[in-house]
Amino acid sequence: MGALSPLFFWAAVAVGVPVFLHLFQRQQAHRVAFPALRYLERTEREHARRIRLQQLLLLAVRSAVILAVVGAGARLFVRGRGSAHPPTALAVVLDNSMSSGLVVGEARALDQLKRLARRSVAAASDHDRIWVIRAGEPWLPAVPGGPDEAREIVDRTGVSATAADLSEALARAIELVSSAGLLTREVHLLSDLQASAFPDRGTMPAGDVPVVAWAPRGDPVINHALTRVLVGGGLPPLAGQRSDITVDAAQGAPGDTATTPVRVVLEGRVRGAGAVAPGGSLTLPLPPTQAGWMTGYADADADALRADDRRYFVLRARPAPGVALAGDVGTFVAEAVAVLEAGGRLRRTDIAEANVVIAASGEGMVDMRAAAAVLLLPPEDPTLLPALNRRLQESNIPWRAERVDAEGEATLEGIAVPDVLDGGRARRWYRLALEGDPSSPTQTLAQVAGDPWAVEGTDRLGHRYLLLASPLDAASTSLPLSSAMIRFLDWVTGAWAAAGGQLAERVTGEPLSAPRDADAVRLPSGTEVPVDGTRMVTATGEAGIYAFLSGDSVVAYEALNPPPRESDLTKLEPRALEGAVGSRLTRVGREDEWGGAVFRARQGPELGRWLVLGALVLLFAEAVLAASGRRTRRGRDEPAAEAARGAR
Repeated sequence: MGALSPLFFWAAVAVGVPVFLHLFQRQQAHRVAFPALRYLERTEREHARRIRLQQLLLLAVRSAVILAVVGAGARLFVRGRGSAHPPTALAVVLDNSMSSGLVVGEARALDQLKRLARRSVAAASDHDRIWVIRAGEPWLPAVPGGPDEAREIVDRTGVSATAADLSEALARAIELVSSAGLLTREVHLLSDLQASAFPDRGTMPAGDVPVVAWAPRGDPVINHALTRVLVGGGLPPLAGQRSDITVDAAQGAPGDTATTPVRVVLEGRVRGAGAVAPGGSLTLPLPPTQAGWMTGYADADADALRADDRRYFVLRARPAPGVALAGDVGTFVAEAVAVLEAGGRLRRTDIAEANVVIAASGEGMVDMRAAAAVLLLPPEDPTLLPALNRRLQESNIPWRAERVDAEGEATLEGIAVPDVLDGGRARRWYRLALEGDPSSPTQTLAQVAGDPWAVEGTDRLGHRYLLLASPLDAASTSLPLSSAMIRFLDWVTGAWAAAGGQLAERVTGEPLSAPRDADAVRLPSGTEVPVDGTRMVTATGEAGIYAFLSGDSVVAYEALNPPPRESDLTKLEPRALEGAVGSRLTRVGREDEWGGAVFRARQGPELGRWLVLGALVLLFAEAVLAASGRRTRRGRDEPAAEAARGAR
């Protein structure tokens, strides 16, 4: 039950008036003993109980009349399934991540979620403030509006190729409705409740915001998906040389052994086909290619979730780069370069002609040509650090190497660590310290024990640099004693230095950094969007090939694919749902029950009419009781009066 005018309840203090009159304003009579009246004492005792009962009934009826009038003035209503509700701050969390494109029957899961969202909006009033949060496109702003604006947002929402973080979306929704300034708040969660969408379950913020969640029961769905495409085992392809491509499939459900046909398409032509088992890999040969950019995809037969049956890739075949060594780079680096040269992966050249210079302590940087890149190796001897720092300062590189006392081993880690360094360990390193305000952006690719280990950027002459915190010897890192050394130098001289080869696989939803000479980006849908001053592309909800343009020319490509975890359609267990969503959770499992479950504080019909009618009935009852009391007193007083006259 609620009240639309709760301040009127202060009038209820008037109920104290009849109570005061009943308790403190009784008539006080002086008792005089007449011998002739003693026989009336028995009658007095018989009527005393009846009189007290009548007085209590009159008190109760008069108090009830006052309370009924107060309730009518406060506009009491019964909460229930009525259409009206108090002004509510409502956040609709609509999960349009990749898994919402699952076809169930003849429609997508998102179509059902949008129908429920429209029902929520249809039940809202113009006094409500509504936010629509699209969990699959978190970069989109959630702007408060009325039912019309919310309905328009729901109607134009489509399936995104990204993964949803529903824990983050719910926290955002609760924050929005809690800051709206309305007493009534509610969140509607419309999702397929994919378990992987709750990475931070159990960390919901404390609060009293009710959450109504769509949680239907359903049978598990078997989904076959492609999770990765790797060209050349991670080594960039060279122009005129053969390579191969490996396609990985997602782990299937228990007992699922059905193979999936896969086709590899490069530049619009099918270059290979085969079949891959759940959790397995398929490697197909690629023919020699010319130098330049190439795009393609691996395609599997369509199933109920089509978005993860195709995986895009980009590669840039290149001539073998010219590589020069400057200073004492160490035995392991020299031997790895020789192996790569023998395999045709690079060619040795002078510093002035090199595409890439591997420089010990920064030597040879002044002789590099304009388009060259440099791998900077610190010296094994700490006493030579001043020479390295001086050369870094001369090239306007804002990093300095400092000696640090560290013992033991630490794993190279970080969100941007290259695959070729994954699992690598450092045994000895210097501390890389950033000094001043860099004139160009820098990025930390790998860390060790919380300190930068590999940093990249651009110096004052436009050379790309990669500075390491450890020399590449067996005493400092684990790289020289494994095949990772060759893979790392091949990556540095190829994919990193020239932004060529197969680019690191990126997932949808991640921002893209535009090349310096790009002024626009062509999305997979064909739409061209100008690159803004931040040089970041944040709206990456489409899977496919992103082309960066300078005028009408393509300067770079990026391939974005859905996160592999989005292909796991395992649903969150019902017991875990409350911990992931919050204690004030209402589950709805049938579509026809949704309309009655939302707006938990909804208002039923007002009770004012019935309260006024009840007050009138009570007043009539009060009059009858009062008249009956007067007749009783007259009947009791007449014998006493006659006895008094007889006594005289």
